[in-house]
Amino acid sequence: MPRTIELGEDTLAIRLSVLTSIASFKRKIVIPYKFIARVETVAPNLQSLIRLGGTSIGDIQEGHFWHGEDWYFLSYEHPDKVISLTLNDYYIGDRLYKVIVVGVDSPQDMKALIEAKLDKKIDRN
Repeated sequence: MPRTIELGEDTLAIRLSVLTSIASFKRKIVIPYKFIARVETVAPNLQSLIRLGGTSIGDIQEGHFWHGEDWYFLSYEHPDKVISLTLNDYYIGDRLYKVIVVGVDSPQDMKALIEAKLDKKIDRN
């Protein structure tokens, strides 16, 4: 599997395989749930994105993309099998990222699992 998503108590971790991480220039991304504003199961419109590091071959998207003032991180092979996380005030290094899109086997199931974690965090606050 080129990537896995691990749902912890307070964070979501995205781990990329060695080959995938070479193409995307990233091995692991850890996102506290408090930065996740929305979860969707659609890939972004690639025509509006500019690739600034990574790989873009057909449906395969790996790396850092830019749109206006927003940074995107994409890692997927099939645009119909993705989880898209819209973020609030989340930085990777010195870049403010708006969206992270990751390929998963079962997008609807993963969306439900992440939203359950987000709901649990809201209930505690």
